[in-house]
Amino acid sequence: MILISLKRNAPWFFHYLENYNHLFFDIRHSNIHARQEKINISLELDLQGYEGLIFYLYRENSRKLNFGLYKHSVDQIHNINNLNLVLDQDTSNLLDFVIVPFGYFKDEHKFYVKFECDELETSFEIHAWESSNLFKNLKSVIRIDNQYTELIPIDDYKGYYYQVERSFKGNQTGRLFDLINLLVELDKSRDELFNESLFDPMDNDIKSLVSKTNEFLFELCQTSIPLEMKSLLRELERLKFNIDHLSKEEIFNWLDNLVDFYSGKS
Repeated sequence: MILISLKRNAPWFFHYLENYNHLFFDIRHSNIHARQEKINISLELDLQGYEGLIFYLYRENSRKLNFGLYKHSVDQIHNINNLNLVLDQDTSNLLDFVIVPFGYFKDEHKFYVKFECDELETSFEIHAWESSNLFKNLKSVIRIDNQYTELIPIDDYKGYYYQVERSFKGNQTGRLFDLINLLVELDKSRDELFNESLFDPMDNDIKSLVSKTNEFLFELCQTSIPLEMKSLLRELERLKFNIDHLSKEEIFNWLDNLVDFYSGKS
């Protein structure tokens, strides 16, 4: 699949995250003929004027997915270190890295991005994707003719920074559970031709993500919240304290039940 706005093939994650607003980092590296089998990349993300959660995802090699979650307060800097990339025969000189925000951008926001790699020279472009979901919020801007929008760097005294359009919104925090369920489905997916899993097992990583999600959502919640939300938080707290004693299937069934029950009340 080729997206005209990118002038390249769509990133591998696109059909999984098409319904989420996200930022796609198209990272390229040079010196490809002198490359090692495995390289390490670090990301420094200085995001000003945003509050919420940040989920990131990339593929270390053809079978291994790496992902993580950060809670972001205004004007906080995150260092995402040890982004490993295995340069096997199936790897091109690209690293497709995606950030899915669950929160709110202020009108006057900006973010600075720095990638570092000792082994190779790197360059990157950032593209924003706005899903065409019909939001219940009438103030939301609905875009039907979707395409990636390249973010143009703006120069200032601290270096180059980026801004998204005002129409670009962070995803609703509750949709993070849908994203977790998506990872579960990827964990179960199989190659029918070779009758093997498409990806390396993600059980422990998904359990860690569920635990972090519960922890961060509690920290983000205000004291004055509706009674119905308090009931949901109590259920999440029960899950948090029992997660080490539950199987993967029991955890995801629990999440599915919560999503089904509370989505029916909205």
